[in-house]
This record gives sequence, structure tokens and C-alpha cells, in this order.
Amino acid sequence: MKFPKKFIAVVLVLVSVVSGAFAGDFLPLESGQIIWRNDFNFYSDNTEFFEPFRLRETILGQQVKTFLMAKTGGRTAVRIGLFADHRAARDTETRVQPIFSFIHQAGQLENVMGALLPVRRHGLIEPMQVTTLELTRPVEYGTQLILENGSLSADAFLNWQNLLAPGSRETFDYGGSARLLLFEGISLGVQAHGYHVGGVTYYFPGIIRNNIAGGVGLVLESRFPLLGSSSLEAYGMGSSDSNRPGYPGPGAGQGIYFKETFSPIKDWKIFGIAWRGWDFMSEEGDPNYNSIGYDGVYYKSDRNYEEIGIGYSASVDPGVVFDFELRSHWVEDAWAHSLRITATVPFDIEIKNIHQAPRRRDSKKELNKGDDDQ
Repeated sequence: MKFPKKFIAVVLVLVSVVSGAFAGDFLPLESGQIIWRNDFNFYSDNTEFFEPFRLRETILGQQVKTFLMAKTGGRTAVRIGLFADHRAARDTETRVQPIFSFIHQAGQLENVMGALLPVRRHGLIEPMQVTTLELTRPVEYGTQLILENGSLSADAFLNWQNLLAPGSRETFDYGGSARLLLFEGISLGVQAHGYHVGGVTYYFPGIIRNNIAGGVGLVLESRFPLLGSSSLEAYGMGSSDSNRPGYPGPGAGQGIYFKETFSPIKDWKIFGIAWRGWDFMSEEGDPNYNSIGYDGVYYKSDRNYEEIGIGYSASVDPGVVFDFELRSHWVEDAWAHSLRITATVPFDIEIKNIHQAPRRRDSKKELNKGDDDQ
């Protein structure tokens, strides 16, 4: 949705005026407390691909998530606010999306309904979801389950991209990731992602289309002399694609994914990725891992892809994080490069403590009021 800049400015000014009236020192969120949270993201991402699988792209702009975080009880909270994304250069339009979320915590399990704020693509690796989604789709809508209990971490989600309505087919994606600690430094990893286009029986003739991809692997983490903190991820992947019009390949595919990361110097990392695929297809994955080209016609069954890069990530001020990545890509016999620079700036303000009185639904007073209105 597009909004004029004046409208966005008025909304932000109103929020800041109301918040400033109650501003105080930041405190841990307690029952009845409201925090005004702001996350600014300044980003630049440039990819230079010339081979047939992925198009070159430049993404440059500024984003802000600004919302009120109110804890409504011992286990529940709500987020109310908006997300704004402005692409730089001559683009005068700003994309604005609402943030309305309900959060329920039950022990170490957290359920989010409404607007979702995914972290690192819900933990999905590059063949599952392309990394640029962190910039182009930082807000999703649906439901999410997050689990953290020390030995097991998991993130499962359902993201509605398009609702079923007159003139519109339903589209949603779903899946998640999980890691289970088996032994010290050794974890079992699980990846899954699905993409669905439906609604054909209600409003439209046509076909229902599904894409499913996933994998299981091991994650090894340790520390070595000179190499520093190191990790190795190895996954066996599989995919299934059905009813894609004009798809030139088979419906099922496989792949093997390896990623190694070293951190020999504080805040710096060196990483490499190796991929071998056979008819693999993931709807929202990095196209460099798929067998089909971006034109939907070119097809190569056996795929080879390698990537090596260097990254820097440091906190330049409390909470303020600067990230830099420079990558080289080998796509079959072609070479390409890419670059990403981001600066994330959080700004939180405690607004007010509110002491809530318990409220029963359908109380006699409310029922009587309804009768009087009739």
C-alpha cells in the first residue's frame, strides 16, 4: 500500500508527541507497561548476476518499524504500529504496512498472531528463501510459533500473502526451521518451506499449484586455533513442484548443501557455500540453486553453485549494529559478485505503566447497555 509522505509524517509526529509526554528511562517490560519501540534499518544490497538463473538487482533504501509494545498480562502482549519502507534515489513513494500483533507466551513457547517480524528468514537457509527477503519482506502476516529451551530452538510460521476474495486467489507460504542439540557442538537441523496458490474452485478456473522444499542435516560448531569460532552446516535437500504451467523439468528434485564459516578476527567472518542440485526447485529460494532459469524456459538438470564471502558485523554503539558482506559467486561457468551494507538502529522509550482492572466479557452492565440501545 502506498501513502503520501505528508500522511506518514503526521502519523509519526502524533506518535512521538503522545510518547514524549510519558517518556522515561527504559525498563524491562512488565505487566501493564508500554514501550515505544523503533527499529531503523538503512540498507544497500547490490547483486551483479549475468547468468540465466538470477537477475541482477540493486536494493537501496531506509526502513522503520515503529510500534507500541504493551504487555497486557503475565503471558500476553500486543504490538500496535506501522512499518515504512522508502527506496532511495528518485522514488518518491513510501510503502507503509500496519503492525498489529498479539503475542502469547506459555513457558518457553511463544505464539504470535497478526503481523510477524521474522528474524533471518525464520532461520531458513538460502535454497529455502533468498536472503533479499530480509529487506523486501521484513513484515509478514499470519501466525508464528517460536520455541527456545536450550537444547531445542524452532521457528514455524504461516504467512498469508494474498487472501481469497473476488478477483483474488489465495497465496500463502509456510514452514520453518529447527535445531536440536545432540552433543556438545553437534546439532540436528531441519528445514522446510511450502508455497501454495489456490482458490481456483471458488472464483477462478485453473489449477492449484504447490511447491514444497525441505531438508535434514547436521550443524557442527567449534573453535580452532587461528580460525576462531567455526561452523559447518551440511544438509540433504529435496523438493516437489506440482502444476506449474509449462515447467520443463520433473516434479521432484534433490540437492546437497554445505556452508562453512570461520571467524579468525573479532567481528569478522569468512564463509563459503557449495551446492550440487538435481532438478531442485524452491519457489522462494535463491534462484541460483534452482534448475530453471528466470525466464521460465531455460533449464539445466544438474546444477553446481559455489559462493565465498567475507563479512563484518559490529556494534558501533549500544544496540546499533553495522553489517557488511562482500561475496563472490560461481554459477556453473560464470562468475558474479554481490555486496550488502546495513545499519540497524534501535530506539526504545518507556511510555507508561497502566494498572488494568479485570474485565469480564458479556457483563450484565454491557448486556443492559445493549438492550437500552435497542
